[in-house]
Order: sequence, then C-alpha cells, then structure tokens
Amino acid sequence: MVLSLWRWNCSSYVSDERDWSDLPPELLYLVSQKLTDIYDFVRFRAVCKRWRSFVRASDLAPQLPWIIIYDRDDYNKGYRRFYSLLTGKTYTVNFPQSTENKVARGSAYNYLFICNWGIGKSSLFNPFTNEEILLPAVELGGVVICMPSVQLLPASDQSSSYVCMTKQIFAHFSLLYSCQLGDPNWTSLQPTGAKFQKSGFALCDGMCYASDLETGGTKVINLATRTVDCVVPRPEPETSGVSVCLVVSSFGQILRVCHYLKHDNVIPFYFDIYRLELGNRDGNATDPCWIKIDNIDNQFLFVHEDHGCAFKADDFPGFIGNSIYFLRDKAVKETQINRYDMIDGNIEVREVPINFGNSWFVPSLCKQSSNFRS
Repeated sequence: MVLSLWRWNCSSYVSDERDWSDLPPELLYLVSQKLTDIYDFVRFRAVCKRWRSFVRASDLAPQLPWIIIYDRDDYNKGYRRFYSLLTGKTYTVNFPQSTENKVARGSAYNYLFICNWGIGKSSLFNPFTNEEILLPAVELGGVVICMPSVQLLPASDQSSSYVCMTKQIFAHFSLLYSCQLGDPNWTSLQPTGAKFQKSGFALCDGMCYASDLETGGTKVINLATRTVDCVVPRPEPETSGVSVCLVVSSFGQILRVCHYLKHDNVIPFYFDIYRLELGNRDGNATDPCWIKIDNIDNQFLFVHEDHGCAFKADDFPGFIGNSIYFLRDKAVKETQINRYDMIDGNIEVREVPINFGNSWFVPSLCKQSSNFRS
C-alpha cells in the first residue's frame, strides 16, 4: 500500500510538472543575463524555438576579449583557437569552407580581419554568425603589412559605416586608410602626407583620432569629408620609450594610454592616461589638449598591441576597476595577463596556457550588415 501510494504521489507530481517551454518571457530574460559565457548563452537559446524567440541575440551580456591564438597548423585544419579572458578557457571555433584559405591578420572589435594574400582581397568576419563583410582589396605593392590595425565604426545605414586600416611599413610607421562599407577602394587619410605612429588609432562619432609620427600630435579626422578637423598637441612632458594607444572609454571619451618601460626589476613599466578635451573651437574656450587623469572610475581597460577597449567593472565580477589589463609574451608558449593598478601602480601577474596571441576580438551575435537590409 505504501508502494502504491508512492506511485500515486509520483504520478501526481509528474502530471503537475510544468512544461519548461512555457516559462514566462521575463524569467527567461533574467536567466539569460546570468549566462556571461557566449557558449552557454548560445546553448540556452537553442533549447527550443520559444526560448529563442524571447531571448534575442542582442540580449547577450557584455563580453570580454578573446585572444586569437597563433598556430599556423590551425589554418590548414579549418578552425581557429581562442583564449577567453572571461572564462580562462580555450575554445575551438570551426570556420566555414569559404574562409579556410584565408588568414586572420587582426580584428575590428567584434570581427576578425581576414586577408587572402594571394589575391589581395579582405573582409571582416564574425565566426559566431558566419557574417562576412567584404572590404576593398588590399593593395600590397612594395608595402610590408605585418599586422594591420583595423576598426569598424558601425552605423544604422551603410553609407555612414566606416572602416579604417593601418598598413605598417616595416617597424617604423604606418599609413592610414579608410573606406565606407561598399566602397571599391581604400582611401588614404594622409591629407598632408603625414605618417602615423604604429600605436594605432581610435574611431568615435564619425571621427578618426590618430597620432602623427613626426610631431606626436593627434589628428582629429572627419571620416565623411576626410579632412583634419584639428590637431591636438601631445602632452608635455612625454618621455622617450613610450608606447601610445588610443582607447574610447565606456563613457565615449578618447583616452591616450601611455605605456612606459623601465629598466627596473621591481616595477618594469608603468602607465599614464590622458583624457582628450576638445574645447569649444568656435568660441574663446581652451584649445584642444590632453588632460592627465589618475582615475578612470569604475571601468577597466584592456590593451594589446596597438589598440584597446574599455569595460565597466560592474559587468564583470572578478575584474577590478581603475585598472589596465594587458598581455605580455615572455617566450614561446609562455604568456601572461597583467593587471596594472591605477591607484598604487602595483602589478598582478597571471600565467595563461596559450601560445603567442597575436590579436583579439570581442565575441558577438549581432550582425552589422542586418542594419542596412531592406
């Protein structure tokens, strides 16, 4: 009798069990926001059509960069491997047949910059959506392109979306080019014949900010007219041996991140950060200048090679605000993630199990090209 009662209770429980596909949309959204790893988020949306319809791809929580692991053999096998700063895991992503013979030679935030050196064609590719945005051919000529720096400035329509790219000339300087999505060719952004520092550039609100190699000043270039709006002198004093990276902050400000190397075993390097103040050039306000700051509030920066990005610390438990995170490659198969504390200058080091990481991108499920489909 006890057994039959247990069976009855079990049967009653099963009959009252709720169908998971009928969970309220509000609850589904709240659960999806707890899935900080893009892989978990994708699996969550794949449970059923109803979950997928209520949780959009754009609902993906903010993501941290993935480091592109350099391994020549991966290109021949049709996949790429990445290291996630968020999870500390290494992921393998299969590439479609159309990209197997192409090489990822950089990134543009949510996209990989893909080149087919044999014929000079290039594109932006999102490995999660398989979206590929065709770009003008890269004219190689006698120019040596080591690792192009590429950035996409998206907009709601194709005519307002810009891509900028630097061609690194040996190890000394870069040439800067831009195009609108759909343009047949790249256009030079050297209106005065200037050569730009290898330190990269930043795009924001229709403007390109790039450091001139000869003067150290930052040229503010209007991408629509391809004219120099103003030139911001470099901050003084700025000693030699500095590596400069321009970053757009979480609040839309242009930051100049200066990385100084020191011959000191205790503190081998340190950072200075400057905020761009454009002023009111039509009135009597101060001229455009860089203002040194000691505090970047509740945000942290990630910088690697010649470009970086900013994140709000509240979005990533375990990551500390007022900090700069960056990679250092000590030797083959030996890489470190370093955190520089803006308050006390201390450095935290964490070893990561990856080969040399030659670039990074931020994983995303959104499609830029969908913004200008009719």
